[in-house]
Amino acid sequence: MILIVVFGMALMMAIIPHEVAHGYAALKCGDPTAKLAGRLSLDPRRHLEPMGLLMFVLVGIGWAKPVPVNPFNFRNFRRGNFWVSIAGVITNLVIGFVASFFFFLIYRFGNYDNTLIWALYYLFFFITVINIMLMIFNLLPIFPLDGFRILESFTKPTNAFMNFVRQYSMFILLAVLMVMMFTGWIIDARDFVLNGFLWFWGLMF
Repeated sequence: MILIVVFGMALMMAIIPHEVAHGYAALKCGDPTAKLAGRLSLDPRRHLEPMGLLMFVLVGIGWAKPVPVNPFNFRNFRRGNFWVSIAGVITNLVIGFVASFFFFLIYRFGNYDNTLIWALYYLFFFITVINIMLMIFNLLPIFPLDGFRILESFTKPTNAFMNFVRQYSMFILLAVLMVMMFTGWIIDARDFVLNGFLWFWGLMF
């Protein structure tokens, strides 16, 4: 039961800041749509999406309710599209990196006979790995993921590759999810980033 609660808390600390970051970046770029919709809040009730949560349970990757963004409000479309798209990824990177610091400290110096320390160990572990996995997954150049939007900021509307990915996005995304389930490639990528974080903190301590 404790692990379920801890996992739920960690999940909220990954998907909700990700969406809020999109909305806040949009506001800074001239689009108040997310703010007017009340989506610049950390209240989980404003962001959770049942199917997205179910996918986290089933395959380890899911989503929250997308923040509404109107790119026509951007002062500069390409610049706004880039910063709004990358904001969630950067947020997950920062949260994962900071959480890995506390995970490292508990791993190195913690007393696991203490229930609170044990719970904190798993809390920071889950926060770290969930944020890393969201960051990696969202960087994939598949519509409607952030990686596609980032790439879109540097390409022409007539780009054949981008139009192909957009047109067949459902099939491509489904194929990627199937490959992810059967090969575990995202776990390998996650562990690579996690080990990099822990290596960095190991240099400090």
